[in-house]
Amino acid sequence: MPTPSTCPMVIPAALVPYIPLPRLELLSGSRMRGAECVWGGERLTGKTAIDLGKHTDNGFNWFPRACLRCTRGAVRAARDNHADRCTACEGPSAMCDTGRSLHNLLNALADEKNEAIRASQ
Repeated sequence: MPTPSTCPMVIPAALVPYIPLPRLELLSGSRMRGAECVWGGERLTGKTAIDLGKHTDNGFNWFPRACLRCTRGAVRAARDNHADRCTACEGPSAMCDTGRSLHNLLNALADEKNEAIRASQ
């Protein structure tokens, strides 16, 4: 199984629409093409970047990527916002498929962080 240091995480395409991204017109070229974290602006490498998929806005294709810390925050916000608006989500024990997928993704990102910490020791 690839480790986080050799295989960057990719956010499942079905969940990407639930994770709000900054407005395209506010981003630098480096953030639009994925060289820097779309949220925090940290420089990214192939080992540190989390792929947020291809996006098309007004016919313009862009490829945002993010650091682990910012992705965890954005996915946590997406999960919490989804649960607040979804009538099928009634708490941790009764989530819809999307809510459960966002929750599982957040757990996977926490595992990724823990693995990176262990690898650096």
